Amino acid sequence: MYMIKLLLQLFKTGTIVDTVQGLFQSKIENIKMDFYKKLSNVLASIVLIIIISFVALMMMLFLGFGLSFYLNIVLESSYLGFLIVGALFFIATWMMSFAIKAGFLHKTLRTLLLLILDNKND
Repeated sequence: MYMIKLLLQLFKTGTIVDTVQGLFQSKIENIKMDFYKKLSNVLASIVLIIIISFVALMMMLFLGFGLSFYLNIVLESSYLGFLIVGALFFIATWMMSFAIKAGFLHKTLRTLLLLILDNKND
């Protein structure tokens, strides 16, 4: 008799609806947490890439000036060193533009983002 009452209480519409609603809400919370983890990984990676890019840009700037002044001394000129280093940067930029047009950089960035998003070490 007690088992029958317990079974009837379990199968009441309100209890089932509450159970399903609780499961649905917990599933939504899990999805939100996974989204926030992936979003934070992507944002942290973007900030890290920006910082590294800034440091690399400053390094290239000072190395370029240093090489330009050194070539000026070696070539006994006040401008040839800057022209040579400028030409080197122009060639590097030209090669990078071909890599962008060929889709190499796009594929590399997409692969990097997929690795960040699929990272299971959260």
